[in-house]
Amino acid sequence: MSKFLSLLKLQINSRFGLSLAKYNFRNNRKELWKAIGMTLVILVALGQFVFIYTLLMSKFHGAAMLMNSPQLILTMGSAAAGLLILFFGIFYILGALFLAKDTEFLASLPIRQSSVFLSKFILVLLGEYPIALFFMLPPVIIYEVGAQKGILYYITALVCILLLPIVPLVISSLLSMSLMHAVSRSRRRDLIIITGSLVLFLALFLGQNLLLSRMPERGSEMDLFLDILQRRDGLVEWSGRIFPPSVWITKALSHTGAEALKNLGWLVLVSAACFIPVWLLSSLIYQKGATAQLEAEKKTVSKKLTYKGSSPIMVIFKNEWRIILRTPVYALNSLIGVIIGPVIMIMPLFGGALAQDPDLQAIFALIDWFGSSPVRVLIFSGILTLFGALNAAVSSTYSREGSTLWVLKSIPVKPQVQAAGKLMAGYSISLACAIATSLAMALSMKLSFLVWLSSAALSAAALFPVCLAGILIDLARPKLHWNNPTEAIKQNLNVVLGMLAGATIILALGAIGYGLIKLQTSPILLYGVIAIVITALSLAGVIVLGKTAARVYSRLEG
Repeated sequence: MSKFLSLLKLQINSRFGLSLAKYNFRNNRKELWKAIGMTLVILVALGQFVFIYTLLMSKFHGAAMLMNSPQLILTMGSAAAGLLILFFGIFYILGALFLAKDTEFLASLPIRQSSVFLSKFILVLLGEYPIALFFMLPPVIIYEVGAQKGILYYITALVCILLLPIVPLVISSLLSMSLMHAVSRSRRRDLIIITGSLVLFLALFLGQNLLLSRMPERGSEMDLFLDILQRRDGLVEWSGRIFPPSVWITKALSHTGAEALKNLGWLVLVSAACFIPVWLLSSLIYQKGATAQLEAEKKTVSKKLTYKGSSPIMVIFKNEWRIILRTPVYALNSLIGVIIGPVIMIMPLFGGALAQDPDLQAIFALIDWFGSSPVRVLIFSGILTLFGALNAAVSSTYSREGSTLWVLKSIPVKPQVQAAGKLMAGYSISLACAIATSLAMALSMKLSFLVWLSSAALSAAALFPVCLAGILIDLARPKLHWNNPTEAIKQNLNVVLGMLAGATIILALGAIGYGLIKLQTSPILLYGVIAIVITALSLAGVIVLGKTAARVYSRLEG
């Protein structure tokens, strides 16, 4: 037990930088104030999203009260958190448990595999609590204000939030261990990890939509809805069927006495029943799957050496892509947008729950109302740019270098040229996401060729300054000290800041377009002004990137 606690303490200290923070607090006040300032910036940025989410939950609570089901707000919050953790937990688990740099070191320690697995699982669990808190705290507070539950309610809510991520993470761990167990027997490990993870993600996503769209065979839909509305928790059970723990959480918080204890007991029991078998299974297959990545592939094909000239920018560009594709964690977190965007856009063609979602239907109705006007093009291009901006590769391009940054600093290529190559690599991923999503959008919404081309071209132009903002953020303060690739791309603050900067640029361009439309300007003038603004932002960003790269390269240390 003492070995396990020491290992857990060591990993928590390494992951969250507790020793460095303690040292800065005592000896380096400059770094301390920088950390405090950055924390305030993050809180202000996240505060906007918390405010919007709280406002939406408040409106939803009012609508649920009209149906005599105010507790439905708890179901929505817990289900959203659980599904998000489940969908992206596969990538998180793979990176933290199986693709970490410390795998070889931990394998040499005199400690059981199950203890190593448990320590890493707890580390991942701690990283998921911010998501659970973000989605759960506003509904919990809003419901308590209306129901006047008292202090015991908040204690129960805290227990529920602590247990919420366990079941989805256990499912992700089981899927990841099965995948890595299969990988350990294969020669093409990286390819199988990447494709297998994407297949698992799509299977979960499509399975969720299929499950939500299933209706009972007997009786009409009207009879079903009447039955749901007549029962106190009918809406809760119907809405939470995709994630059963959300139903138990809702009943544990909204009921009192034995009923609340029974549902809380179900939550505890199922969490333990799911985790314990996976923990025991880890003692058999975890280490084999984790160490498979350390084995070198046998090369039997001999190739004749050839020398081909290429520009330095293209060399950096190709090298970035090579690193991303050869590192499963980088590939999964960088290229997932190319999969998610088209899938979301094309799902309404297949019916199901997503096609009938009222918010999605409202968006479609709004788009149809504008017909072929420039507003429609602006809406489409904004959606495409938003999908392309969710690109973790561009705002982690220097952080991913880690301890090998000295290689970049030693090659005879100017920092400005290296930055340009990295920028083009990140931009190409965003562009691929936007193009793939635009094709799915054109198919789903039956867009004309002109509307599709205008939307795709405008989003392609807008993505360039968005990517510039992301790479500038990472260049200014790269996260070069990390223990596994997941920390460099998925647990990197620069990625969040880059996405926030991209969202800000999109909102600014949208505001300019909206203002010009209100002034009833011609479409040519509208697109011309937006193009001029994008060009100005791009030129300014390129100049700043070149000067910043030349200035900061000398002080960067991996």
